Amino acid sequence: MTVDLSRLRDTANALRVHSLRATAEAGSGHPTSCMSAADIMAAVFFESMRFEARDPRRLNNDRFVMSKGHAAPILYAALAEANALPGFDLMSLRKYSSDLEGHPTPRIPWVGAATGSLGQGLSVGVGMALNSKRLENLDYNVYVLMGDGEVAEGSVWEAAAMASHYGLDNLIGIVDVNGLGQSQATMYGLDADTYKARFSAFGWNTIVLDGHDMGAVVDGLRRAREN
Repeated sequence: MTVDLSRLRDTANALRVHSLRATAEAGSGHPTSCMSAADIMAAVFFESMRFEARDPRRLNNDRFVMSKGHAAPILYAALAEANALPGFDLMSLRKYSSDLEGHPTPRIPWVGAATGSLGQGLSVGVGMALNSKRLENLDYNVYVLMGDGEVAEGSVWEAAAMASHYGLDNLIGIVDVNGLGQSQATMYGLDADTYKARFSAFGWNTIVLDGHDMGAVVDGLRRAREN
C-alpha cells in the first residue's frame, strides 16, 4: 500500500502548530523538543502504530511511551489529531485544573506510566513488551521515544540489555538525536553513528535515518516492525 507522505508531512506540521500554541499559552514548556520529534510522531501515530482511537483499554492496541516526557505537548497533539482525546483542551496545558500536565501521567487514558524523570521510559517499554510476549500472549508493539540527553542515563542501557536478553522484537526504541540538552550540548552531539554502535553492542537491530525525512522515517519504522 502506498503511503501518503504529503499527508504525514501536513500532520507533522499540525503537531508543531498545536505544540507551539499550547506552550505559548502556558508560558512554559519545551517547544523545541516537540519540534524535533514532530515528523517521528506523525509517522508513528498515523502510519506505523495500530490502535483504536476511541478505546484506550483495547488489549491489542500498540503502546507508546514518551520517554522524553518534557515533550508531552506533542504527545497530546498527536492524540488529539487522532481523535483519542475527546473533551481535552490542548490550550489547557500546564494549568492547575488540567490533566495535560507538563509531563505525561496516567491521568491521560493513553499514558501507561508517568515519565517525569528522564531515562525511565525504555524500562517501562521493556515491561510492556514482556507482558505482551510472556504473560498475556498479546500481539502488540511498543514504541518508546527517547531523547539523546536521557540516553546518558545508565538505566537506559540496563533496559537495552534486558530487551536483548529476552528477544523483545516487539519493542521499537527511537532516539531523537537533536544534539541539545536543557543546559548544554548532549554527550555525543549529532553523532548518530555512536548511538547506533552502542545499541548494536547490546544486540539491537539499529537503523540510522534523517528524522525530518518523512519517507526515511516511515521506511525505518516499517523495517523495525518487520525485523
